[in-house]
Amino acid sequence: MKTLRKNTLASVIGMAMAMGLAGPAIARDAPPQHNEDSRHDQGSDKDKHQSHPAPQQAAKPAQRDMGSQHADQQRQQAQRMQEQQRRQVSDRAQAQQRAEQQRQQAQRMQEQQRRQDSDRARMQQQQRADHQRQQAQRMQEQQREQDRRQDRDLARMQQQRSDQQHQQEARRQQELAQQRSREQAQREDAQRRSVMEQQQQAARRAADARSRSEQAERMARQQSNDRRQAQARLSEIERQQRIAQQRAQAEQYRRYAAERQAAERQRIAALQQQRRMQQYRYQQWYWDRQREMQRQWTSRNYNYYNDPYYYTPANYRYSRDGRSYQVNQYAANLLQQAVRYGYQEGVRAGRADRLDGWRSDYRDNYAYRDANFGYNGYYVNRDEYEYYFRQGFQRGYQDGFGRDYRYGAYNDGNYSILSAVLSAILNLQPFS
Repeated sequence: MKTLRKNTLASVIGMAMAMGLAGPAIARDAPPQHNEDSRHDQGSDKDKHQSHPAPQQAAKPAQRDMGSQHADQQRQQAQRMQEQQRRQVSDRAQAQQRAEQQRQQAQRMQEQQRRQDSDRARMQQQQRADHQRQQAQRMQEQQREQDRRQDRDLARMQQQRSDQQHQQEARRQQELAQQRSREQAQREDAQRRSVMEQQQQAARRAADARSRSEQAERMARQQSNDRRQAQARLSEIERQQRIAQQRAQAEQYRRYAAERQAAERQRIAALQQQRRMQQYRYQQWYWDRQREMQRQWTSRNYNYYNDPYYYTPANYRYSRDGRSYQVNQYAANLLQQAVRYGYQEGVRAGRADRLDGWRSDYRDNYAYRDANFGYNGYYVNRDEYEYYFRQGFQRGYQDGFGRDYRYGAYNDGNYSILSAVLSAILNLQPFS
């Protein structure tokens, strides 16, 4: 649109300039004709003066008629030339007027174009000013929004700092309360342990007295049994049968002990994954002592025919699961050993779980599952040994995990089950 207006304005200005240049050319051409007309008019006057001779020189009538016709022709020619000149003047005036109108129109169009350009420039300037003002407003709004966000962030950080301080103060108060509670619990525990130790000492003294009395009775019974056994031994056939039975039983146990090593490695790996370090150390200690005892049994030169077990008849009976069993003194001692070893290992396993912060579960312990600690494959069946080992282990685990020692006592690093508890578990009855 702007280009079209410029092209129109240029066309009008070109036409105006062409008309302006044509005017002076017409003016230059006009004067000679005007002079010629003037000369013609002067000649006509002379002819008039000449056509009207003085009265003293009167012409003939025929000559007067010819001169009159010639004068009329010249007069008509002069009129035509004047008319033509007037038309030319009128045309020049109209051309000048049209040129003036075109020039004025061009000036008006230029003025209008200048006003449009000025208005457009003002509008553009106004638009730029509005854009700058809007941009400044947006920047101000962004700055205000950023300030508000910073204020909110600062308020939130202050609130978080205040909350953290409150939480820290609450934790300190809670820790102080827990510390006071622990101290109170430790004092109560110390008092309870003191009372328990006094009770245990009294129980140990009573148990020792009973043990001494029982030991004296056992020694008396043993002496009596020894005298009877000296008088009554098993026959050679029974002895050979017992030796053959024990050999098969010992061989079966050796195979079982060899197969048990894979389960030992799996159990140790599981304890490492669970990060039960105290229980892991206990299991290592358990297996090291078990393997050491097995090496000692394997390395010694065992002679079946020199072992009094194979010719000593049964002199004790006990009951389990509704069945009655008869054993001699050596088998009875091994069953009592199973209960004692079970209690000792149970205390150590329960203490390890307690130190690890693990739950109380004696059945999950591998020593309880194995139940062969101290067993060498002789005298009693492996199932019998495992049963009584687990009876002692269960009670020892409860004492080690709870630290109350209801079934035994702790003395100089050693754990021992009470004689009354041992007698109640095994319930050996001597007979003649």
